[in-house]
Amino acid sequence: MKTSTLGLSLLALLVATSASQAAPEGDKPARKDAPAKRDGDRRDEFLKQHPELREALEKLKAMSPEERQAWLKEHPDVAEKIEKAKAAARERADNLTPEQKEKLKAKLKERGENLTPEQKEKLREKMKERLAQMTPEQKEEFLKKHPELREKLEGDKK
Repeated sequence: MKTSTLGLSLLALLVATSASQAAPEGDKPARKDAPAKRDGDRRDEFLKQHPELREALEKLKAMSPEERQAWLKEHPDVAEKIEKAKAAARERADNLTPEQKEKLKAKLKERGENLTPEQKEKLREKMKERLAQMTPEQKEEFLKKHPELREKLEGDKK
């Protein structure tokens, strides 16, 4: 796995975990400067166009990781569609300007601070798993791009 792909995977993971709310916010009026469409809307539209994927994703969420891998092997067409969706997300992320990337990082950092302790621990464990799977060269290149993570990892080792 290339480092840029790993970075984007981690970014996607952060986005996915930060999208869930720690507590319901209630009915708030929309901000005037808020965009009319949000990323969740795009996903909902896509899933409306592909109801078979919605069903498959709901089944996958309920499965253990081992069951999920076995099910995806039995259903290569669904696995292919999921990979295409991931590739499209990576492509969109690659096409962001540096300003957009910085804005996204700041937004993700803010959302990360609002996670519950359980969500933070789950995210930390997933990060550790991904780092453990990297080669030393990939890990070093990744940590060059994310020096704040280097400090956290060194703090965890102590």
